[in-house]
Amino acid sequence: MSALRLGLRELSKHSRLMLVMSLAVAIPLMCYFLLDAFKAGLQSRYPQGYGDYLVVQVSGSLGEFYGSRLLASVGEDLRAAGASLVLPEIHTIVGTTTENALLLRGIPLENYALVEEYHMAAGRPLMPGDAPRLAMIGARLAEELNLLPGDVISIRARDFQVVGIFETDTYAGNEAWISLEAAQTLLGWGTDVSVYVIPNGETFQEGDTLPGGISVVRKGDSSAALLAEWQPFFRLLTTITAALGLAAAVALASILWRLAWIQRRELAILRSIGFGKGSLAGYLFVQGSVITLTGSLTASLGAQALGTLAEIKTAGISIQALFDQRVMLTSLGFAVLICVGGTSIPAWWLNRFNLTALLRSE
Repeated sequence: MSALRLGLRELSKHSRLMLVMSLAVAIPLMCYFLLDAFKAGLQSRYPQGYGDYLVVQVSGSLGEFYGSRLLASVGEDLRAAGASLVLPEIHTIVGTTTENALLLRGIPLENYALVEEYHMAAGRPLMPGDAPRLAMIGARLAEELNLLPGDVISIRARDFQVVGIFETDTYAGNEAWISLEAAQTLLGWGTDVSVYVIPNGETFQEGDTLPGGISVVRKGDSSAALLAEWQPFFRLLTTITAALGLAAAVALASILWRLAWIQRRELAILRSIGFGKGSLAGYLFVQGSVITLTGSLTASLGAQALGTLAEIKTAGISIQALFDQRVMLTSLGFAVLICVGGTSIPAWWLNRFNLTALLRSE
C-alpha cells in the first residue's frame, strides 16, 4: 500500500503531464472504439443469411442490393418446378451521385410481408389496390431525409407520397419501398425483376444453378458479400490503430520510467525494509492505471459523440456506430494492453538495478 500511495502522490505532483499522457492514450483508444463500433453497426444492419428463404438472382451479383435483372419467364420456370411461393422483387440503387443515392425496392403488394419482418413506426403499410405513386420508407431513411407520413419523396425525379415509415433491424431500414409495377414502370424494365424469393428446403437448394447464368443463394448472402468488401478497409484501419496503441504504450512506459527514476531512492528504501519487487510494479501500475482510466473515459465520451454525429454512407448504404457490450469489452481489453505494456517494461528495467546503486545519492 505504501508503494501505491507513493505512486499516486508522485502522479499528483505532475498533473499536467498526466493529462497529456491521458490524451496520448485516449487517441488510439478512441480510434479503436469507433472502428469496432462501426464494424458492429455494419454487422448488425447487414445480417448474413435467412434460413427460411432463398434468392434466385444473376450469378455473382448482389441481387438484394443491385446488379441483377431476370426475365419474368424465370419465375414461371420456378413455379413449374414446384416452388410453392415465388415472390418477384426489384432491388436497385437510384440517384445521380453517392450523396443522393437511394436503395429502392419494388414489392408485390399482395404478399411482400411474408418474407420481410418489419413493424410500422408511423402511418400504414402499402396495401393491394394502392395508387402507383405511394411509398413506404425505412426509419433510417426517414430520419436522414427528415420525412413523415404524408410527405413527398423524390425517386428518380418522380414524386411519391410517403404513406408509412417502417422499422427493421436489417439494411431495409435504408430502403424506399414501392409497388413492383411502379418500380418496373419507373425503371423502364417492362416485366423484368431483380430477384425471385422462394422457400428454402423445397425443390431448390442453396448453391443450385439454373440455365442462363442464374444461381440460388440464401436470402441475406448479398449482405455477406457486402461485409467481405468492407473487410480490407477495416483491417487497414485496425493495423493503424494498433500502431497508435503501441506508440502510446511506449510513450507511457517512457514517462513512468522517468517518474520512477526520480523516486528511485524512496523505492529502494521500501525495498530495503522488506517490500518485494512487486511493490515497484504496484507503484508503476497504479500510475499507469490512473492515466489509462482517464484516457479511456475521454476516449469513450469522444467516440460516442463522434459516433452519434457521424455516419458512413456510400451508394445508399449507410453504417452507424453501435456501442454494444462486445464493443465496450474489446475496447476495455485494448486499454488494458496499453496499460500493461506501459507499466511492465519500466518495472522490469528498474527491478534489474542493485539496491545499493539505487540508494547511492547523486
